[in-house]
Amino acid sequence: MKAAYDFIRLKGENDIILYGVSLGAATILRAMNEYSLSPEKIILEMPFGSLEKAVEGRVKLMRLPVQPTSSLLTFWGGLENGFWAFGFKPTEYAYKIHCPVLLQWGKLDTRVSEAETDSIYSHFISSNKKIVKYSMSGHQSLCKNEHEKWITGVSDFLKK
Repeated sequence: MKAAYDFIRLKGENDIILYGVSLGAATILRAMNEYSLSPEKIILEMPFGSLEKAVEGRVKLMRLPVQPTSSLLTFWGGLENGFWAFGFKPTEYAYKIHCPVLLQWGKLDTRVSEAETDSIYSHFISSNKKIVKYSMSGHQSLCKNEHEKWITGVSDFLKK
């Protein structure tokens, strides 16, 4: 994330808009927190509140016992990849977001809860923030599933 951002900056671009879905959205929040990136705006779709919550969502889909399975997988995944996975918390990273932000989420999402989404949104300190909830979408392409609503929401956000 940082390397791509820095590359675009080196090319002379200053009006950078970051867009991410699910893990991509969580990665944007982490990168902005860790590296003090300052894009013009960000568009985030369905970021999870923590990596542990993301694993819990996946475990539920597989119809496995949520505990201890999700905690063990979170621990093991972090260990295998050399980081403390329980510390990956996009909700906490939201405290450092100053730029305009559009947060989008599908009400039928079985992986990311509405509570997680609302918590992330409430933690943004930006005075220019907007949340859009899609009533007929889950954890999927909001653009494909509710195309007109997505186009209108994103276009309105980008015009401001």
